[in-house]
Amino acid sequence: MDLITNYYESLVYESIQRQLAGTAEAHNDDYIADVACVALNRLPARYVRHIVDTRFFESEEEYTMNAQSVERAVTHALTYISGRHGISPDGSAHFRPR
Repeated sequence: MDLITNYYESLVYESIQRQLAGTAEAHNDDYIADVACVALNRLPARYVRHIVDTRFFESEEEYTMNAQSVERAVTHALTYISGRHGISPDGSAHFRPR
């Protein structure tokens, strides 16, 4: 269903791109997807219909707290994935960063 989305998805992807800027992993879709899954699983589920409307009605304090939570979740996910030495979060051994 395309009518709803997880509020944190776009924030997580933006954070991943910032934190991986200039690295080979920034161009590896499998790596990015694994990092996003680990990060999103550390954040609460927050489904919305319109992200723009949601952000408009957030206070600056709420937005800052959410952004900090996302940064921490992505940092954790990057550390977790890099510590797995080529093992995908689902346990399969095929994962290899480029």
